[in-house]
Amino acid sequence: MKWVSVKNEGKMLFKSKLKLVALAGLVLSVLSLLTHFLLAKHTYGIVYEYHSSVTIMSWMPKFKKSDLSISNHPSYRRLWAPVRHFESLHPLANRSGDYAAPEMQSTGFIFVKIRGGFHEIRNAISDVVVVTRLLNATLVIPEIQSTTSSKGISTQFKSFPYLYNEDQFIAALAKDVKIVKTLPKDLKGARRKKEIPSFKVPHGASPYFYLHHVLPMLTKHSVVELLVHSGGCLQSILPPPLVEYQKLRCRVAFHALRFREEVQNLAIKILNRTTIYCL
Repeated sequence: MKWVSVKNEGKMLFKSKLKLVALAGLVLSVLSLLTHFLLAKHTYGIVYEYHSSVTIMSWMPKFKKSDLSISNHPSYRRLWAPVRHFESLHPLANRSGDYAAPEMQSTGFIFVKIRGGFHEIRNAISDVVVVTRLLNATLVIPEIQSTTSSKGISTQFKSFPYLYNEDQFIAALAKDVKIVKTLPKDLKGARRKKEIPSFKVPHGASPYFYLHHVLPMLTKHSVVELLVHSGGCLQSILPPPLVEYQKLRCRVAFHALRFREEVQNLAIKILNRTTIYCL
């Protein structure tokens, strides 16, 4: 009997503690609500005084008075005026006085496969031209590989002339590198049989990589294949002794690479339609 009474007393004590904990929680909840109400009331008074003393968006009436749809409005002219030429912004793209033409004796052919989006393709082509000059090689017009983002555009997308003006590209870089449209027949057959050395170029590779890894294989086999993924295949900022190569990169991007005429005409049509809809 004593054991039963002790057990009952323990249960009652436990229930009493639970009631005290619940009561304490209820009191804290009430205090928290009262505190929030007081803070909200105080904050509302401050915000009300702020609104009464300051006019928010006071510039809106002035903005509403401007009418951008009027063609003779200064804002309209600044927005749709012809873009100024950019030649003056890139003076360092010009060759220096002591810049030498490519040597007659080439170390071999560089065949390139480029895979990526449009901006990555453009960056990779600029880097490949610089690498060709660095190795005193002959560049074969790069082959553009289709990617997930470019599938469905055309089955001819892997062709360089599908995007760019091939003749313009070769002529603009005639004083920088030797460029041919295809490999010689014997080397073309060796490439199909996968008998030529191939390099999967890391992104942003250094000149050391090409001079000490690619060049020995190029001189030995007369041809190498470079697989370029995800954009540039040469470090973005070259050391000061290679400043002429940095200029060459600019010449490729801003002068040699021109979209073919059909692409340019399509871009002009899109721009004209955009301008009309914005009137």
